[in-house]
Amino acid sequence: MGHKDWNRDLSPPLEGSTLLHSTDSCQTRQRCSARQAPPPAGQQPRTGAGFSLVETFVALTLLAFALLGLAMLFPLEERLANLTTVTSETARLAQKELDQIRENISASSGSFTDLDGTTVEVACPGAPGTSCGNPLTASGLIDFSQAAPVGFSTQLTDPAGQQYSIRWNISVTASNGRKAIVAGAALNLTGGLAPVVQFQTLTAP
Repeated sequence: MGHKDWNRDLSPPLEGSTLLHSTDSCQTRQRCSARQAPPPAGQQPRTGAGFSLVETFVALTLLAFALLGLAMLFPLEERLANLTTVTSETARLAQKELDQIRENISASSGSFTDLDGTTVEVACPGAPGTSCGNPLTASGLIDFSQAAPVGFSTQLTDPAGQQYSIRWNISVTASNGRKAIVAGAALNLTGGLAPVVQFQTLTAP
């Protein structure tokens, strides 16, 4: 029986390991080559960050339209605020005149002097249906297209310089009482039509 060499290295060769290392190196070189490859002639490389010129132009155009819309809103808001203020003042002045007419409509002299120093005519003698003072429209509203009659109208000015026309009409009711109609409108209102505010009251005979 021959002598056996039990110390001989029986481990398999490391060919697989060498092949894996070679393959990984090849893949690494391919990736490096792909990253370092220059772009084709005439084409600028894109890094994926930032905006193109077209995108920037579109964004600026949209921003310009948005700013223009905001700029146009400011004059409109100013006109609406002014109209609201004028309407409130018109209503206040008309209501103040109506309250004074209601308190003095039975004055024996047929007139009185209001708080603003205006002589207010309230006498309206006649049968039921008689109308005195400022003419009315077909719908029963004070007609501001007619000239303001003396004694049945007044012109007032607020602290801001806005002028108002306050007019009234006195009519005889079926029960021989009196109906007073008072209306007010702003004069020469800038930036819009003057709103007409109207009130009325009934008094017993």
